[in-house]
Amino acid sequence: MRELSFRGTTVRFGTGRSALTAVDGVDLVVPQGQVVGLVGESGSGKSTLAKAAVGLVPTTGGEIALDGAPLRTRRDRRRLQLVFQDPHASLDPRMSIGESIAEALPGRRGRAARAAEVARLLELVGLDPARARSLPSGLSGGQRQRVALARALAAEPEVVLADEITSALDVSVQGAVLNLVRDLQRQLGLTMLFISHNLSVVRYVSDVIAVMYLGRIVEAGPADEVLSAPKHPYTRTLLDAAPAFGVALDDPVPADDARLDTEAPSPHDPPPGCRFHRRCPIGPLTRPERTICAETDPQPGAADRPHRAACHFATEILEVPAR
Repeated sequence: MRELSFRGTTVRFGTGRSALTAVDGVDLVVPQGQVVGLVGESGSGKSTLAKAAVGLVPTTGGEIALDGAPLRTRRDRRRLQLVFQDPHASLDPRMSIGESIAEALPGRRGRAARAAEVARLLELVGLDPARARSLPSGLSGGQRQRVALARALAAEPEVVLADEITSALDVSVQGAVLNLVRDLQRQLGLTMLFISHNLSVVRYVSDVIAVMYLGRIVEAGPADEVLSAPKHPYTRTLLDAAPAFGVALDDPVPADDARLDTEAPSPHDPPPGCRFHRRCPIGPLTRPERTICAETDPQPGAADRPHRAACHFATEILEVPAR
């Protein structure tokens, strides 16, 4: 497994006034043999970043590299494998799951060798090898997602990108798939970018957590540190929104302040200054003297702050009480 890095990666759709910058100058490293959890609400650009890595959408700026070498060709990008959110849509309904997995195997192999490798991969993800002849329609959602993981591993990737792979599953099945991901990572030493909007899910599997908002990384650091002592108010807002044992869903949190916007700004027209300032519980709408938040972009100085936080007042974020 190798180290995946994004350097100033930008993805823009459209031109002129209708242009939308879905990913805006992202700098992020997925260290070798570790899981980086990328979290943020819907529309923040997480999936677009993953699709850019595997070449499904073109980049308009920056570069994506593996062990420092830029990924330029289709062959280069085959070293990265993406597992999609909806396993039913990502599997050909006319092909058996064995055929789907075998299709991803590199090199030329005899029929017996291919069948043996398919059986090994099915066992690796906790499925009976006899299922190789089954069609996707005969499997549950959790089983299909296991097949999707097996197919990604069949390609012998350097990095696996998992895009919301539990969000389409029943809650009772999510835990089993997360346990599988964690076991596979430890067993195979996988380098993985794990994308989710659910902090509880990311907390369970990640070594590093990066938080994305309106196309930018606003905080990144070791998982335990980011979760216990967030340095960006958006991260704290996400933590406050996550259900916790012993905490009522209607208990007040700072983000409930009526003076704050409840919806994210349009990515077609992001606000000046800090992109989060209209929703920020410690920003200018609650502390009028903090005009810098609405006037000056905090992103340029992020590298010098704890957790690379894109916040002018990063050192003021309080620790999160134990949950």
